[in-house]
Amino acid sequence: MKRIVRSVWLCCILLAQINLFAQSAKPKTGPVPSWVVKNNFDYSKTSLDKEATEGSLDVFFEAQVSLAEHCRYIRQCKKLISQSGVQNASTVSVSFDPAYQQLTFHSIQIIRNGERLNRLQVAKIKTLHQEEELQNFIYNGSLDAVLILEDVRQGDLVEYSYSIKGFNPVFKDKYAGELSTGFSVPIYDLYYRLIVPMGRTVAIKNQNDTLQAQTSTLHGQQVYEWRKTNIEPLVMQDNTPGWYNPYPRVEISEYKSWKEINDWAMDLFPLDKVLSPAVQKKIAEIVQTCSTDAAKTKAALRFVQDDIRYMGIEMGSNSHKPADPSKVFAQRFGDCKEKSYLLCCMLHAMNIEASPVLINTTVKKQLRQMLPAPVDFDHTTVRVKLDNDYFYFDPTIAYQRGSIKEIHYPDYQAGLVIAAGTTDLTSIPFRHIGYQHTSDFIKADKMSGSGTLVVITQYKGDEADEIRSTFNNQSVAEIMNSNKKFYAKFYEEIKSDSLHYTDNDSTGILTVTEHYTIPDFWTEVKGKGKKFSFSAFTIAGILRRPKEKDRKMPIGLLFPLAYQEDVTVELPMEWNVTPTETHLNNKGFAYNCKFSGGSNLVHLTANYSNQKDFVNTDEVHDYLGSLKEYDDNENYTLSLGAEETEKTYSPNKNNSGSNVLMLLFLIIAVASIFFFARRR
Repeated sequence: MKRIVRSVWLCCILLAQINLFAQSAKPKTGPVPSWVVKNNFDYSKTSLDKEATEGSLDVFFEAQVSLAEHCRYIRQCKKLISQSGVQNASTVSVSFDPAYQQLTFHSIQIIRNGERLNRLQVAKIKTLHQEEELQNFIYNGSLDAVLILEDVRQGDLVEYSYSIKGFNPVFKDKYAGELSTGFSVPIYDLYYRLIVPMGRTVAIKNQNDTLQAQTSTLHGQQVYEWRKTNIEPLVMQDNTPGWYNPYPRVEISEYKSWKEINDWAMDLFPLDKVLSPAVQKKIAEIVQTCSTDAAKTKAALRFVQDDIRYMGIEMGSNSHKPADPSKVFAQRFGDCKEKSYLLCCMLHAMNIEASPVLINTTVKKQLRQMLPAPVDFDHTTVRVKLDNDYFYFDPTIAYQRGSIKEIHYPDYQAGLVIAAGTTDLTSIPFRHIGYQHTSDFIKADKMSGSGTLVVITQYKGDEADEIRSTFNNQSVAEIMNSNKKFYAKFYEEIKSDSLHYTDNDSTGILTVTEHYTIPDFWTEVKGKGKKFSFSAFTIAGILRRPKEKDRKMPIGLLFPLAYQEDVTVELPMEWNVTPTETHLNNKGFAYNCKFSGGSNLVHLTANYSNQKDFVNTDEVHDYLGSLKEYDDNENYTLSLGAEETEKTYSPNKNNSGSNVLMLLFLIIAVASIFFFARRR
């Protein structure tokens, strides 16, 4: 309860400060800046109307930027084609950061039958704090200026223009940005203009587009202009990888090299900070109790991960500049850059080499295809040198356990190590030490009534990190209920009996044990017999099946991923089965399964691993073929005295090693005789 009260109190203080700031940074109205050129667009186009989404589409969008004026001008017009367009596009909303920006509206109009109706009423514009990142414990100070338009009708055009003056001072008057030239929605006219003062040079790079800038000079300044018309929408297919971005765009940057980005970042992360007595005391405790650099690093990492909670106040220049490490230590919270900076400073004080690493968690190694710019990164981690080898750690991942050399680090692939001498991005080697091993024990004491399911799962590496986080953020009751819903997909009336876990601090292996009751173990088949079906439950739940089979885009896969599952079924009588194997291997995943039995036990052992984080378009056919073969052989059915009414198990006649489980009529007859003999 105290924790909740403190969190609520902190949120109230932050929001109060933001609201006070907002009062002094209210949007203004004013004329269009003199450096802006006036464009005339055609409002009568209709060829793309059929492509409209949510009842509206963009007639035009223009953005003009003056580096000398530190100002960005935007003008936009939407056509409301249907009533849903009226519902979805009748609000004007503009985001800005009052810490360093001033928002000025120039016009807000409704165009109806050629008549322009003025809707610019500054008194009705509300400034609201952005809430998108609050759930991720990020407070960025940005505001939304919102005006809900009145008397909007189907067929109207909504046009508005505004300018935002002020660039983030953390970038020290250097510019970097991106111009989108393709979207998921249609647009008739697109216009960009960039004005660069004399003596300043920008690099320009196209991504997925051949659009070239028209250049000219104006009052000694270099002017770049881009125009594009009748842009049809580009619709993403489902289940694409996170790094995949097919949208055309133009990158712009004043930064000439990654070395320049490193030099800029080194000023933000100085490692020679004077640390507070409290931080020094903590360091002394670690040094006193740990004899090796590896042990000291592990102790410092665990402290920052577990005792410094994740939360960021990223207002103004603090979007990229970390707070003082002593402050972060005292307040016991910080975002990724602040937790990483604190860890680096603590290790530096212990004479252990440590450096911040700037990361892009989405595009990963695709960073190498981008122009150098500070805005290319969205995360900060740490590189540490131990025994003449480099290790990477993510201080934002809490509750990591195991030896220092086996602590999981996500597959970020590349990053910029902030250190003297850095001139380029660094490739980050991937070490996959995680796995999940599940043992399912299913038991039926008799040929009627209930059965039991015991699930014992061992987790290591990233798999264990995720489960630890779950246990630290949810109650056991919540976890039991969630897991029960998963197994209910296989056994509708299953009941959850208990759940407990053990965590080995030295090995990092976390073990979870679950007990379930399956009330109606055997399924009656039209009164003629009984059957029971099972599979490798966990593996069945993680396979990714795209809805769109005709792929023009790659399929994203969870990576790294390595699962082993053993299923043992104990039956009330002897059961003869035919041993079989299944081996599936494609560019997406590998799956190997063995099925066997003996006496009254039936065994299933399955291994699944993803080969990489995506399946390319030329690999999709094989991937989908393997998925179909898996689906055809996923379920195993034990039947007694029952005619099979559904093909739950289908052998591959062309492959003696494929999944085969057939209870032939002869086996059924022998088993039935044996069963009734035992009953007598």
